[in-house]
Amino acid sequence: MLKITDFALIFGLAVVTSGCLQKDTTHTLYLGPDGGLTWIAAEANVHSDEADPGKRAAEDQSYIGPALLGAHPVARGLQALGPDTLVRTTVVREERPFHVITEARFARADRALERLFVDSGIPARVTMTQEDERTSLRMRFDFSRQTVERDTPAAALLEAIDHFVFVVPEGRFIAGGGFEVPDRARARLTKEAFDAIDESMTARRPIELTLTWSARADDSH
Repeated sequence: MLKITDFALIFGLAVVTSGCLQKDTTHTLYLGPDGGLTWIAAEANVHSDEADPGKRAAEDQSYIGPALLGAHPVARGLQALGPDTLVRTTVVREERPFHVITEARFARADRALERLFVDSGIPARVTMTQEDERTSLRMRFDFSRQTVERDTPAAALLEAIDHFVFVVPEGRFIAGGGFEVPDRARARLTKEAFDAIDESMTARRPIELTLTWSARADDSH
């Protein structure tokens, strides 16, 4: 699987590391039949593996302190995308290793994702069309235009894009240009899609990724 650092290099973004802070991260993006988006980020087993006890405690506190206030990087990143409700942070486990879940809801998935890319300095246009109970999400990256490195809350979210999983709670995915949809209920970007993005950036040409889902579970056409 493509690493976060590789993706950041593709887009010319600076990777902001957290020292020796370790965590298991999953971003689940639930796509509604009306085009809405519920974004849930789970950070589990969060802990510093710093050998020095003082530095380890300081690094642990640098994570859990802001999380308890709902001001950790994931929450700030989701807030920057303009959700339609308050970003909700749940600290499942306050002792190390920490476990934090962050949730935000958006009326339109395309607007949230476009803002994610644009605020990160990536020339992108995300659109969504609906027809005959089918919804298509198109992400077009125009690398004929200049990418601009930006250290923003949104960019911090984008660093975890290889942990993004798209889910349709109702219906099924029926097509994915650049996405793998193994069980028709989940989709994620493929390594080939990342490679194609890399090639498009080098050649300074546009590239488009498409994800289509149906509100009908038995839609196979």
